Amino acid sequence: MTVRVVPAAEPPPGEPVGSWPLRPEPSSARLARRLVTQAMDGAQEQVLRRAALVTSELVSNSVRHARGGMSLALNRLNGGWIVAVADDSSAPPQLRDAGPLSENGRGMLIVDRVSEQLGWSRTPTGKVVWAQFADR
Repeated sequence: MTVRVVPAAEPPPGEPVGSWPLRPEPSSARLARRLVTQAMDGAQEQVLRRAALVTSELVSNSVRHARGGMSLALNRLNGGWIVAVADDSSAPPQLRDAGPLSENGRGMLIVDRVSEQLGWSRTPTGKVVWAQFADR
């Protein structure tokens, strides 16, 4: 199995649309998907589907790898969107080329493939992982 670290980068600046605290439990992924898709008013259906999938993967990773608090943020860019999940883990996210029989380990690969850009940055309490989507 090949493992690559997601490139460290600050997200592009944008206009805040929403920010929500989440509980570190699996049901938070469903709530986060709903919050993001409701807040992305006017977005095309294909963009909504990709954003919902990425939101679910980022929140699920945070639930799995972090120890406590987490939050979700959605920002509007000129011509796109940023979905970001912050948690209390300082470990960088990893892209894993999981084997064909692996039951997990593909989440960040999915995020990388369906978003225009993926990155992460350290925060005073952990990290934030973000993905960018274009309005197309």
